[in-house]
Amino acid sequence: MALITGCSAAVDLADATSADLSGLGDKALHERVSRAVDGVRYVRISDVRDNTTSARTDVHLDMKTGDFTTSGQAASYTIEMINVGGELYVKASRTYWQRRLGPERADLVAALDGRYGHAAADDPVRTKMAALAKAVSPRKFVNELTEADRREDTYVDGRRMVVLAESEADDAARVYIPTDGPALPFRAISNDAASDDGAITLTWTEYDRPVEIKAPARDLVVELPNLGKAPGPTL
Repeated sequence: MALITGCSAAVDLADATSADLSGLGDKALHERVSRAVDGVRYVRISDVRDNTTSARTDVHLDMKTGDFTTSGQAASYTIEMINVGGELYVKASRTYWQRRLGPERADLVAALDGRYGHAAADDPVRTKMAALAKAVSPRKFVNELTEADRREDTYVDGRRMVVLAESEADDAARVYIPTDGPALPFRAISNDAASDDGAITLTWTEYDRPVEIKAPARDLVVELPNLGKAPGPTL
């Protein structure tokens, strides 16, 4: 598996904790959330999916380096990705590679069985996947909260949450932050129709649980030609 997690948190977030975030004003709430997110390095982004497909992706992200691992599941295949220092490695089922590469590249499909494909240096997928990883980072959402509208508190998984929305529209993207404990975002939901506009659902957990992200062993890597677009399911 590409995902290798540590066993303990790395930092103390007590200074970012409030007895009840729902009692804070908007400015104080944003400052508390910003401080909490700035105090962590690692995060797991789970149940990532766009609103137009059934594909789901699980991400472990190092917010300091931008390195990440992903594990995705679509209807007919699985896919894993490792990004280290801008180098992208993709491991997928034979079904995926057969559809992606076509019958004329049967030899390459066979070589990729049980191995990672290394994205070509000129393949735009490298830049695209790095940008998508940043797009699901809690820091991106926190940076957008200064223009957010406060909504009525609600409960998610039995925990009371402060709710912030991007606009007054009923279908606006929402961010949910537990009112107790470190002021770290828990969930984001967007009901936009187009996935290109950021229509995603995701959950943030395992804040600052160390994650080892490293390239696969050289004998498990197969060089890929420029494939021209991101493998799926996407982030």
